[in-house]
Amino acid sequence: MSERRTRTLNTLIRLGRALADPAPDPVADATQVARRTVSALREPVEEAGAGLRARARDLRDRASQRADDRLERLITERRGGAPSDPEVLALLTRRREAREARLSQEEARRTLLARAQTPTQRQVLRAVLDVTPWAGGSAGTLRYTQMLDRLAPGGDAATEMSVHRAIWTLAEAGVLAVSPHGEVSAVPPRAPLALPSTEPG
Repeated sequence: MSERRTRTLNTLIRLGRALADPAPDPVADATQVARRTVSALREPVEEAGAGLRARARDLRDRASQRADDRLERLITERRGGAPSDPEVLALLTRRREAREARLSQEEARRTLLARAQTPTQRQVLRAVLDVTPWAGGSAGTLRYTQMLDRLAPGGDAATEMSVHRAIWTLAEAGVLAVSPHGEVSAVPPRAPLALPSTEPG
């Protein structure tokens, strides 16, 4: 084979490869990198935000309890005994019950978040708990499609698959429930079973 034919053949081979393997799109590559970066940063940012909110709630509840204790002490000292005014007792009772309810909600939230085993599972649980009143969230609903839009906004197949896997893993573990209409909700944590007494009756 002549040298010219060899060069022509090599050129055709290179052209065929170029047509079969188009050059990478720098815009698409940059978009993918940006999505992966946002996904990687979302977890630590959400973790820090959740920690700050929990700390603020704890400080607020402690301040409220100190104020109630001081109020009760002042009333006791002024009247020479425990407060007996029904309105005062009712107010203190309501404030104490509200604090206990917030503590119970925070405990339920911590218990459920502790069931997450991956960053994506934690993101899914936080999204659901944000609309779960008994865990400190606001009243609302969250649908499966809304979850995907929120946690995989770019439609990246790998990210969407990670969210699907997280939701169904948590559902199989009894942490989440998915209704036939696609609503995702949290399942209240079960109270620990009381152990039978071993003391003689």
